[in-house]
Amino acid sequence: MVICIIAIIYILIRFSIWIPSKVKKFAIANPSKAIVILLIILLVAIVAEVIKLKKFYEENSPYYFWNELVKKNPKPSNVTQQEFEAKNRAGYCWRDRKYYSKEELWHKAMKSLTGRMIYENKLYWDDKVIDAGGNPRPTAADCNRSGSCRVWRVPSKLTNQELQDFIGIEDDYMPKVNKLKNTENVQSYVYASDKNYVNDDFKLKDFILVHQLENGDYIELYGSDCCRVFSKSEWLLTKREKKYIPVSNNMATFVEESKIPVDININSWGIGNFYLGVTSALAGLKYKSPEKPSEIFYLNNCGDILYKPYYKRVDF
Repeated sequence: MVICIIAIIYILIRFSIWIPSKVKKFAIANPSKAIVILLIILLVAIVAEVIKLKKFYEENSPYYFWNELVKKNPKPSNVTQQEFEAKNRAGYCWRDRKYYSKEELWHKAMKSLTGRMIYENKLYWDDKVIDAGGNPRPTAADCNRSGSCRVWRVPSKLTNQELQDFIGIEDDYMPKVNKLKNTENVQSYVYASDKNYVNDDFKLKDFILVHQLENGDYIELYGSDCCRVFSKSEWLLTKREKKYIPVSNNMATFVEESKIPVDININSWGIGNFYLGVTSALAGLKYKSPEKPSEIFYLNNCGDILYKPYYKRVDF
């Protein structure tokens, strides 16, 4: 092994001496060609830097999640902008070429909600969780050690309240949680690229979701009654009945501020005709069934959720 390393170092040194001399000789013998080659190299470097900066801007733009959602229901090239916007307002999903019922959208939205959890988990796997001081925490090691930072889809009819009754509100809830995770036909998702997630249409009628972050201190449970699809009119009525505030950034994960363009009709982009109301239960804490959802997410006409911003219920 040591001999190989020494040999590699020797070869690199030789090349570092040989290549510059060859380049110099070529430039002297062919000055015009050398200039052309140099310009091409500079052009390639500039293009690469522009692409890099564009990607950085897109990923750090406050409209990043909005733009990502718009991309999921693109305008076909053979459709006019007027027709595109009109059918979007009517609830049409261009990607799948159909109108979805609320029941169909529920299954789509549950997969998308799971995808949001997976996205959050990836921040833990990539050590991108931010502490109170604004610094990234080394969380990947905890994910590996505890076998967490993943989502389990468990075939079950248990509601949020029934889940708490099963698990209890004591500190020793992990054995019960592990029993859920070891249920027959359970699916475990780590990355959005996992084949079982990509190929899962979430058409199972009854299931619950278990979302565990870096350790057992934070386990979120989504019972069979956790989520409901609202029409725009139903959401506006719910919004009037209860106090909801927009959430554009969070602590630890999803820390960057996210926005929706203010100068457009979002329904014309196929977003905001439907919403997903979500209420979860935290393992070990007493669950009180709310009258209205704890969180409300924007949906597009294809059942994909907007990761941020979203609405959170505030009880005074």
